[in-house]
Amino acid sequence: MISMNENIDRPEPILPRSAWESQIAYLRAVFRAKKALDEIERVQNEKT
Repeated sequence: MISMNENIDRPEPILPRSAWESQIAYLRAVFRAKKALDEIERVQNEKT
């Protein structure tokens, strides 16, 4: 029986945790920028 504390040949993550976190921060910033640009576009289209 394998105890829970033993390391079971898990593959190493493709990217370290810090890289995932910075990628998530980048995607959040891109998403916020897209929302802002979409809102500007929507307001401009309402004026015409």
